Amino acid sequence: MRDFDFGGVRLAGGRALLRNLFPHRRADGVEAPTLLWMLLETLLFCGGALLLGFWADAADPFGLQLQFPWLWIVPALLAMRYGTGIGVVAVTLLILAWIGLPPAVLTADGASPEFPKVFFLGGLMLVLICGQFADIWNARSRRLRAINAYLDERLNTLTKNHFLLRLSHERLEQDLLAKPLTLRETLVRLRGLTTAGGGDALPGAREFLQLLGQSCQLEIAAVHAFDAGGQPLPQASAQLGRPAPLDVNDPLYRFALAENMLSHVQTDSAPVEVRDASRYLICAPLQASSGGALGMLVVEKLPFFALNDDTLQLLSVLAGYYADGIRMSELTADIRGRLPACPPELALDVVRLHRIHENAGIQTALVALVFANEDAELGMLEQLRRLKRGVDLSWELSGPDRTALITLLPLAGSAAVEGYLLRIEGALQNQFGADFLEGRIVNHVVHIGAAPPADALASLVERCAL
Repeated sequence: MRDFDFGGVRLAGGRALLRNLFPHRRADGVEAPTLLWMLLETLLFCGGALLLGFWADAADPFGLQLQFPWLWIVPALLAMRYGTGIGVVAVTLLILAWIGLPPAVLTADGASPEFPKVFFLGGLMLVLICGQFADIWNARSRRLRAINAYLDERLNTLTKNHFLLRLSHERLEQDLLAKPLTLRETLVRLRGLTTAGGGDALPGAREFLQLLGQSCQLEIAAVHAFDAGGQPLPQASAQLGRPAPLDVNDPLYRFALAENMLSHVQTDSAPVEVRDASRYLICAPLQASSGGALGMLVVEKLPFFALNDDTLQLLSVLAGYYADGIRMSELTADIRGRLPACPPELALDVVRLHRIHENAGIQTALVALVFANEDAELGMLEQLRRLKRGVDLSWELSGPDRTALITLLPLAGSAAVEGYLLRIEGALQNQFGADFLEGRIVNHVVHIGAAPPADALASLVERCAL
């Protein structure tokens, strides 16, 4: 049916009006008639069946005298379509029609007819059987729809997760090509560089610059050491590519030296003429935690997209880590004075990582596991020695009754420490069938950064109560 327009007010046609009044969609979105539509359909079909009966034989509209009860086909079909409830409603409507029709319509002589109990009882049984059949299959259909809806939802979720995983994998591939070394791997390689090189002003400078080239994508760069007066030596200690001779009058170089901080062509605090007139992209003083620059890293060329905050922060962290290694004896004097037995490498890394926490906000943790001096516990300690990662540093302290194993977890936050303890406890459970409580193992954790390095390490040793 078409729509109608009365004075600019558009009214929907009969088909649209019925569709709005009797929608064929349930709340869950499945195409199915509503209860109002089913009741209306039952009324129309039952009324149509009675009218057809009157048209076929006005003296016997219910078909009581026929060899087959054709009238019950309509309630049976409704019961098979909508279930037992609608079938009973259809039977009820036919019973009400029998009761409500005048006797003159049901009998030729106008006398009150006897209620056909067997006729309606048989029809009711037929409708109940059909309705039960429909109820069973409708329940199965609803269950299958629920299962399919759940599977569709899971499939959509898995599809989205797979798409995000693919994007993440592609991003990791790009990051791996751009930065083949992680920060932890770079720090591990830097640990031993400063002990090599004899009396060089910047020992291990060539390996240090190569690591910077891999981690920060440097293409043309040079490292220049400073003499005792703070002046750069004429010959570069190490270089990548073919850099030009050092220009001590370069405005960016002089600005970085005056501010004693890493500077680049996008530094906001640098004047515009400094950024525009410099031939260098980055100038980074090699400054130790004790103060005073040991040298200068100058970068002339690197990829455009590599000049970002992450690269600059990594470059600053690595430059400070390398410089702290050169000033090892000065930086670890406080720790070695309070804890003479502390390994030099551990003391130096505690100081280095404390500086990284101050500059970049990256956490580091010290974990102490205390064992009783008994055979079973010492066997667990031996197992833990074999589980140490290459990036971690450890220090074993022995007392008359207890032995403590202090492990430095570089760049590890609270979640990483919890994972480390769970891994250790799981290994002990698999090997010895005992967790920390059963093995009488006490653990203490200290995060570097809240207190000075010497205080943090000394408080952890004190808590071990050896």
